[in-house]
Order: sequence, then structure tokens, then C-alpha cells
Amino acid sequence: MKKILLAIAIVLMSLSTTHAAGGQYALKHANPMPNLMRIAIKNADILGVDAKQMVALKAWSDTNKPKMKQMVKKVMLEEKMLLENALTTDNDSVKEAEVMLETRKTIIAMKARCNANLKTILTKKQYADVVNIYRSVR
Repeated sequence: MKKILLAIAIVLMSLSTTHAAGGQYALKHANPMPNLMRIAIKNADILGVDAKQMVALKAWSDTNKPKMKQMVKKVMLEEKMLLENALTTDNDSVKEAEVMLETRKTIIAMKARCNANLKTILTKKQYADVVNIYRSVR
């Protein structure tokens, strides 16, 4: 039991280190969807985002970003546990992977809702510019 707790503590510490050293890797690893909200907020001046739009962008981000971070951490933790279990037990890895895969689906669905919401906040030109900025920095 102590070994399991120690392993979980190490995983959690490595996740916090990953976040501090570039949490974007974890986010990109956990889902293939673009993070357009971040682009819109960081480039608000270039995009000509007005105060009302910025309030809406920040509201979405403040509400959903913590949820997204938790799900990304969950995927990373589940993957590490899946790897460890595959090396040390005879458990059904496919069955154990279901939780991780469901979390990934939830992340993708949330990112899709985020992008749809972004389209309702920004003008068509602003949204197109966000996509162009995303592609140029990718």
C-alpha cells in the first residue's frame, strides 16, 4: 500500500512539474483539439476584442479552465497507472483504459463546446483571425 501511495505521489509531483515546465504538453497530449480560447484572450488587442467580448471570454475561461486542468491531470494519471499495471499485473488493460478514454472524450467534447461558444462571442472575422494565429504559432 505504501508503494502505491508513493507511486501516486511521484506521479502527482511529476504532473505539477510538467505543468510548471510547459503544461501545454499535457493538454496537447490529452486531446487533439485546438486551444482557441487562449489565443483569443492573449491576442485580444490584435483581434480588436471589446470589453463585452472580453468579459464573456474570461467568464467561459474562468468557469471551464479548472475543469479542463483536472481532466488533463486525470488522463495523465490514468495513463501512468495503466502502464504500471500492464507491467506488474495481469489485469485487463483494455477494461482499465475505458476510464481514461471516456475522460479524453469528455475533454474533446468540452473543447468543441468552447470553440462553438467562441464563435458566438467573436465576429466571423475575429474568429477567422484566431484560427490563423493558432495555425501560425503551431
